[in-house]
Amino acid sequence: MNDMILILNLSEEFALEAALRLRTEQVYTRIIDGGATVEEIKELDPRGILICGEQKNAPGKIDEGIVELGIPVLALGHASYLLLAAMGGACAGAANSPRKVNIEYGDSRLFGGLKSGERCLEETLTLMLPADVQGCANAGGCTIAFQDVRRKLYGVQFEPERNDPEGTTILKNFARDICGCEPWYTREAAIAEAETRLAEAAAESDQAVCVVSGGVDSTVAAMLTKRAFGERMVAIYMETGLMREGESARIQAAFEGLEIPLRVVDRSGVVLDALANKRNMKEKHEVVARCLQQEMARQIEAMPGKKVIVLGSNYSDFLSGRRSNGWKSCGVPVLEPLSSCFKEEVRGLAEEIGLSPEIAGKKPFPLLGLGARILGQVTADRLHALRTADAIFSEEIDLAGLSRKLYKYFPVLLDFGLPHGRYSIILRAVTLYGTQLVPARLPYDLVERTVHRVQSSTPEVLRVFYDQTPTEVGQETFV
Repeated sequence: MNDMILILNLSEEFALEAALRLRTEQVYTRIIDGGATVEEIKELDPRGILICGEQKNAPGKIDEGIVELGIPVLALGHASYLLLAAMGGACAGAANSPRKVNIEYGDSRLFGGLKSGERCLEETLTLMLPADVQGCANAGGCTIAFQDVRRKLYGVQFEPERNDPEGTTILKNFARDICGCEPWYTREAAIAEAETRLAEAAAESDQAVCVVSGGVDSTVAAMLTKRAFGERMVAIYMETGLMREGESARIQAAFEGLEIPLRVVDRSGVVLDALANKRNMKEKHEVVARCLQQEMARQIEAMPGKKVIVLGSNYSDFLSGRRSNGWKSCGVPVLEPLSSCFKEEVRGLAEEIGLSPEIAGKKPFPLLGLGARILGQVTADRLHALRTADAIFSEEIDLAGLSRKLYKYFPVLLDFGLPHGRYSIILRAVTLYGTQLVPARLPYDLVERTVHRVQSSTPEVLRVFYDQTPTEVGQETFV
C-alpha cells in the first residue's frame, strides 16, 4: 500500500493533527519515527513525505538523504529548517517575534486556492536559500516558505493550527496535487481492509476468540469477526472486579442484543488477590494484564481445532505504546484488524456497521479499570468507595447533559496523610484540545451535589476536590 503520505514524527501533537486532517480528506497516512533512515522510507515506498515539528527541548534530526529519494517532501514548522539544511541552505536569527502577520502566498502548487490573509506566527527565522530554491510565501518582509520545484521539496515555517482551513488546504494540495495520492481511504475502505484480514484468518482457522472489554474497539472487532467466522467465533470477557457499577451487566446485555456469543469468566477474586500490596501503577497494570492473558490462554487451550485471537487494538494504541506483546504467550496467532485506524476512526466504523450511538461514543476505560484511579493499594473497601463516587459523578454529568461534550470524567481515590480507612476523592473532568487535556468548567451546583452525595453515601471519604490542572495527553497521571 504505497498510495499514502508517510509522516515523520518529530512532534507528536502536530504529527497526529496532520495525519487526522489528511485522513479526513480520504488520504491514507502512516506515522513513523522522525529519525527513520532512507532505507526504511524506501521500503515503505510512500507517494509523499511529511515532516512535522521538532522535539521539545531537543534538536530534531532527519536523514539528509531524504532529499535525494525522488519523493516529494513537505516540512512544517521547525522541521522546515532541518529540510533546508539538508538542501544546502541555512537559517539565521529570528526575523519576527510572535505576532499576527499578513501572509502573501506566491506562485506554488502548495498554495493553490489560497489568498493572502492574516496568521499568528510564533516565530520566523531568516532563511538563506540555495540557488535552486525559491521563496514562495512572505510575511512582514520575511520568507516563510520555500520550494525546489524540480525535486518537489517544500518547507513552511508554520504548522497547521486547529480549525485552520488554510492549513488543511496546504496539506491537501501537497498530498493530492503534488504527490498524486488518491482519495481512497474511506470508512468503507477501512472496513473492507479489516474484513479481508478476517476472511483470510477464517479460511486458515477453525475458530476465532475475541478478547473483549466492552469498549468500542473490541466491540467493533467482535462484530466484524462474527461476520467473517459466523458461528465459529466466541467473545470472551473477563470480570476483573475492577469495573464501574453495573458495567459488566451492560456489556453482557449489549452483546446479547448484537447476537454475538459472549462467554463471561469471573476472576475478580484472583485479580484482587494478585493486586495485594501492589502500589505502583505500572506494576498493577502488569498484574491485571498477566491475569487476563493467563486466563485467556486457559480458555483457548480447552477449545478444539486451530484458533486465532482477535484483539481490538487501534492505531492510537500502537503509536502510544499501550499495545501489549504478552498475547504471544498464548501460543496462537493474534490478529488486530483495526490496527490501521485511529480511535476516532473506529468510532466512525462503529456507526458504519450499525452499532448504537451509546457503543460508538463510549468513553475510554483502562484495562486496569478502577484500579488505575486508586493511588496506592487496590482493596475491596477502596474499590467500593471509588465505584460509588464514580456512579454518582457519572449520573450528575449525564443529568446535566455534559457526557458527550467531555472527553472523559472520573474520580480518583487516595489516602495520603489520612487516618487508616479514610480517603480523599479527586474529581477529574476534561475536554481534549489537540494533545492538551483542558479541565472542564463544570457548573458549581453539579460539583456541590456530587460532593454532598459522595460524602453521604461513603462516610469513609473525608475530603472531595476538583482537579483543574491542564496536562498533555501523554503526561496524564490518570486514564
